[in-house]
Amino acid sequence: MNIDQLKELSRQSFDFNTQKANALRKAQSDQVLVYQNHIFRADPETICLVKTASEGGKSFFILDSNSNPVEIKEPTEFLDLLLKKNQSALNAYHQLYQDIRNRKV
Repeated sequence: MNIDQLKELSRQSFDFNTQKANALRKAQSDQVLVYQNHIFRADPETICLVKTASEGGKSFFILDSNSNPVEIKEPTEFLDLLLKKNQSALNAYHQLYQDIRNRKV
């Protein structure tokens, strides 16, 4: 392998990693959920917390993205919205990732 081939391989690797990082940032921004005029992240941590807190079936308090306490009066509805938002963002990320991988090959 000569120096030009190494440079091209390095450039391709850099481009792939940059595009992947951008797609991941987009997925993370797509996970933002506004509920009761508060902002939440539909990430695994929030989903697990809400699932655990909602097992009693009663309302509970959670901190939003700005560390404001919010009473969740409908835990099942909130959990469903979080899961839908999370899966929508991850499906879009998966498609972008596949497109990036296909371009690389």
